[in-house]
Amino acid sequence: MSVQFAHALDTLLNRCVDMAALVQGTCEQVTEAVITRKPEMAQSVMDNEQQIDAEEVQIERAAINLLAEYQPSAQDLRTVFAIVKINSDLERIGDCAYNIALMTSDIAQSSQELPVELSGMARATLKQLRDTTRCLGLSDPSLADAICQGDDLIDALYHQIYNNLQTQMAAHANRIPIDLSLIMVAKNFERIADHCTNIAEEIVFLVRGQIIRHVH
Repeated sequence: MSVQFAHALDTLLNRCVDMAALVQGTCEQVTEAVITRKPEMAQSVMDNEQQIDAEEVQIERAAINLLAEYQPSAQDLRTVFAIVKINSDLERIGDCAYNIALMTSDIAQSSQELPVELSGMARATLKQLRDTTRCLGLSDPSLADAICQGDDLIDALYHQIYNNLQTQMAAHANRIPIDLSLIMVAKNFERIADHCTNIAEEIVFLVRGQIIRHVH
């Protein structure tokens, strides 16, 4: 590996880590907006959407330029492709945060209390994302393993929320609009956790050379 390529690859990876930090901050804001019922906090989340989208395009373009200019070896090629896939998952996490932000106004205007499980799910998802950002920065496969295992809890919370709200809507038709919004919020938190798992799996592949996405 040439010194120039090594520097370019480090720069690309660091840019991906910065992207993760931006996405994490956006998700922290939207989680606070939902839990505290403050839709005004969600506006900055929606404002960040364009920045996240633009950065995702720039990182992908930089990766393509890197491949074209240096024609890296197999192992370095694996690193570049892993960064591209991680970058895509980060952008999709930003999309999920945007979707949640769109629901915060309806939730804030409702007198219905948030399901306890939803607050717990939001905080658990945020922990997954923080761990993912740290895992990406450290290239820590052990932490990646823990992230993959933590996804089971979030899946279970989502199904509990979904089933409870389905039962509630069947009994109280007037609650259908707000309950649908809550289900959509829970679904997007669940998707954020799924993308965190995808990133963790890529880090394991990057460090150990193991494909674990079909094992978990």
